Amino acid sequence: MFSGCVSMQQRSPIMATPEYAAKEPIATSLFPSDQAVLGDEAIARILSSKLELPAKGKLALMRFPDGERWGSRYYGSYYWRDEDFVKLQQVQVETLTKALLASEQILEVAPLPSLMTPRQLSIPVLREAAVRMQADLLLVFRIGSDTYSQYRAFAKDKVKSYSTCELVLLDVRTGLVPFAKVVSREQMEVKKSTDMDLAETMRRAEQASAVDALKVAAEELVGFVKSVPRKAG
Repeated sequence: MFSGCVSMQQRSPIMATPEYAAKEPIATSLFPSDQAVLGDEAIARILSSKLELPAKGKLALMRFPDGERWGSRYYGSYYWRDEDFVKLQQVQVETLTKALLASEQILEVAPLPSLMTPRQLSIPVLREAAVRMQADLLLVFRIGSDTYSQYRAFAKDKVKSYSTCELVLLDVRTGLVPFAKVVSREQMEVKKSTDMDLAETMRRAEQASAVDALKVAAEELVGFVKSVPRKAG
């Protein structure tokens, strides 16, 4: 009857115990499958080396494909033909490009054409596509959004959108990923009299939160590029 009043004793993690600290350290992988992908010698060299980004370079920009669900949610089954959807894609690319070009280290931002990327994406494939464009860096981004609506009987309906921007920066020469960031932002919108339906309000909220997340993520990337070691010349 009194068991609910007993406080549970907090235990330390096993790796923090003296018994664990007394064990011999291990510096390499003993799993055979790990060696087939990347050898211990290469791993040790990568982790003990310094990455220098180009002093001034060209950046290839790619939006990671999201599949049909994201595009068809507000723009219909033929979303890729919808004018608003095409404009949304362009606004996102322009938002990132403008923020990235504010960095003195990035001289050019070139969108990576979709015809250069197959459906089965991988780091080696993306790296090769960037090489063909003679880009020093490749930035892959993805936007995910969710919207929530609140219906009101005697007031205007409200919509809140949460957008998450993922950025992954690839150094084309080495294949390393020196920067990865996830940024989330929200936006509240009230249904306007000019909105044809609540879906239009949702689209507006989603676009605003997505652009805000892109700006913040890009600014953090620019700050990172300015702070890391760069090659001379």
